[in-house]
Amino acid sequence: MSTPVTYFIGGIASDERIFKHQMVAVENAVYLPFPKHDKQDTMETYVKKFIPFIDTTKAFNLVGNSMGGIMVMELIKHVQPEKVVLISSVKSRNEMPFILTHMKYTNAHKLLPGKGFIGFIQFGSLFKNEILKVPGMRRLAVSMAKSNDPDFLYWCVNAIIKWNGKEDYRKDIIHIHGTKDEMFPYRNIKNAIPVQGGTHSMLLIHHKEVNQLLAESLK
Repeated sequence: MSTPVTYFIGGIASDERIFKHQMVAVENAVYLPFPKHDKQDTMETYVKKFIPFIDTTKAFNLVGNSMGGIMVMELIKHVQPEKVVLISSVKSRNEMPFILTHMKYTNAHKLLPGKGFIGFIQFGSLFKNEILKVPGMRRLAVSMAKSNDPDFLYWCVNAIIKWNGKEDYRKDIIHIHGTKDEMFPYRNIKNAIPVQGGTHSMLLIHHKEVNQLLAESLK
């Protein structure tokens, strides 16, 4: 029996480099680039643009990181992967922190344009010790952010804030999450496999632990 293809979807302000350690560790790994969005897209409508790039005639898995995990949760309404793995993400709106869910009503996030989001990453990364102490990590984070269309980044933030996802699409979601995740606090996450000390950047910084858990999850 052939090994299923495992499709990877990344988070906001990232590209295929976010999975640089996982793509070489997982057999038959395929990165799915972000399709071009339409301004009127919601998270629910946008994810359907991935479907033509997934061979649903053969067994496959889906892995999503951060925003990519949210997209995976919407995708499984339309496709039936063998395994579903979320990394540093949320399975439903209920797992989001209050500050994100509250923005749906204040629309404060709309004050930050796409280029401003890139600037936020450039500036904010200067104060993240875990990024600064890994050679080349800040340069990579900024480079990935700049590889994205600012209009798409603006759309992504709004789509995440407005997402009303629930976790009842299927009961066998595999969720790998860092105990020190600053974006989606571990205390809000249900039934996750913990990575001790893992932050929201653990795909790159705690990749050995993540890869081991991912390999076990995809067996």
